[in-house]
Amino acid sequence: MTHSLRQLLEEGRLQEVREAAARHLAQHPDDEEALLALAKVALLDGRAEQAEQLLSRVKSERAQVEMTLLRAAAAIQRKDFTRAREFYQVLIHQPSPPAEAWHGLGVALLAQGDILAAREAHEHAVALKPQQSGFRFELGMTLAMENRSRAAVHELVQSLRLEPRDVRGYWALAQLLRQHGKMRSAQHILEAGLKQVPQAQLLLEALTAGQEPTVEGAEAPEAALFHRAARLLERKRGREALKHLREGWAQGTRSLPLKLLEAEACEMLQPPDMPGVIHAYEEAIAFAPEHWEPYTRLGVCLLKEGHRHMPRAIELLETARRLEPTMPETSLNLVLAYVKAQRMAEALALAQQVVDGLAPQHPLHAQATRLLEDLRQS
Repeated sequence: MTHSLRQLLEEGRLQEVREAAARHLAQHPDDEEALLALAKVALLDGRAEQAEQLLSRVKSERAQVEMTLLRAAAAIQRKDFTRAREFYQVLIHQPSPPAEAWHGLGVALLAQGDILAAREAHEHAVALKPQQSGFRFELGMTLAMENRSRAAVHELVQSLRLEPRDVRGYWALAQLLRQHGKMRSAQHILEAGLKQVPQAQLLLEALTAGQEPTVEGAEAPEAALFHRAARLLERKRGREALKHLREGWAQGTRSLPLKLLEAEACEMLQPPDMPGVIHAYEEAIAFAPEHWEPYTRLGVCLLKEGHRHMPRAIELLETARRLEPTMPETSLNLVLAYVKAQRMAEALALAQQVVDGLAPQHPLHAQATRLLEDLRQS
């Protein structure tokens, strides 16, 4: 693609791309660079069929990678995730696959319910283009669905440093902080987002929802232990963190975030202590039987441990949804569990409920919609 057209696309000057590409084609009807540029613009406008028509006129071998990327993106727009996955897998098996291929593959895999493979694909994309904020956001969201909260927070923070006006990042980060009992930090994140994007409806609603009365200082010992152990984990001193957490619990310093952090510490050991992870989540459920999060975390954990744990995992995720029916993350985890158990009718019905309950601007709306469309086609 000519330097001028590529630069205009990167700067988002789409009308100028349309005009410049049209001029090229008026003089040279088979100008492949102009055809590719117009195909990209058509996709950005949501016109997948027009993009396909333009791509059909591109014949040269040197344009095959870019054409395959665009055809895969068109398949994503049509909700044909199986076809998109096939396109992206062709690209990632080439000697130097583009980061966009790994990113697109992650989107398609997640839409088909394969969280682990989606996360691995997004990790490849970030490794190839660490300065791409959107890649880091998608990786953060996938890590959050795996209940790897600390890693998810890291990626979301990095995405916001690269793109401070991405409303989705502030919302997702605040959600994760609240799940760990860090209400004040979550509020500060939302306020920071509103400074960047004043009147962002998603952030305003989240800020209002989180402004609940708290008792100042009531959990000071628990908070101090949590922060001490979290700092040790950041320094890769997992066994030391685990020792402090377990000693504190035995001495009566107890909270749900502490027990959840204990499970994370067990998982970060080399090799991971999976019996310790499961035991910590079971203790968290016993400590807070009316809170959705330990049920969700244990359910997702057991799904990774194999098919024999499927009934228990689904039972836990169903309980989590009963306790917190308005949280879309909980319901999406249950949809994916139903898919793995081949309970497709239940998966489809619940996915429809999730999509119906989400506003179009919600960060999870696109993901939930992709999953619903894929279930309809399966």
